[in-house]
Amino acid sequence: MINIEQLIADFEDCIGWPYASPGTNDERGIDCSGMFVRAYRLQGQRIYHGSNTIWRKHLSTKGPIDALSNLRPGMAVFKWKPDTPAKFSDTEGDFCHIGLVTSVSPLRIVHASTEGMKVKADRKIGKWQYWGVLAETDLAPQEIVPEQAAALPVDALLRRGDRGEDVKALQRALRHIGYDLEIDGVFGRITLECVKSFQGSNSLVRDGIVGPLTWGKLQEVARDE
Repeated sequence: MINIEQLIADFEDCIGWPYASPGTNDERGIDCSGMFVRAYRLQGQRIYHGSNTIWRKHLSTKGPIDALSNLRPGMAVFKWKPDTPAKFSDTEGDFCHIGLVTSVSPLRIVHASTEGMKVKADRKIGKWQYWGVLAETDLAPQEIVPEQAAALPVDALLRRGDRGEDVKALQRALRHIGYDLEIDGVFGRITLECVKSFQGSNSLVRDGIVGPLTWGKLQEVARDE
């Protein structure tokens, strides 16, 4: 297991190092994913080199950055382009650059950058578009906290295909009570399966539609967790 505090410290230690790709992953030169390779190696662990591979193979949960509140120290963040590199068979796009959130107040995203050709810390979200929780860390996925249970959008009617903040609230509530899904604001197949499973386990109609009865039971169960 990767220790987050040590991970953050190892990234901060690289500030000012020259950018090089491929680099030697030390003070002579390093690139963005090479910083992860180095930090993992210092803790006796291994991670793939390459931001696209890290996005696809090393994250326990991930999603778009909608606001600063999405981020926590120890998260990886990514810049993105729409065209998927040829070596990948999916259509997720090109996660072309990676950094690590070392602080959120104030914000610091440490990364090896071609802007200035060195390791630096960004203080604004800027062009960072996606976040990811590294699977090898003990950073818990984003969750709903108990006092938020009363704030669920109980008047919303949600079904597959819906998007937005109400869907995120639904996903946080489901994740809080033990369901494994991303908090991405998209009511897709996985969210539908989780909703139906929850409904079936709580004597509700398994129709996958989240209305007053499903919200009410979610609210009740979330408070008990």
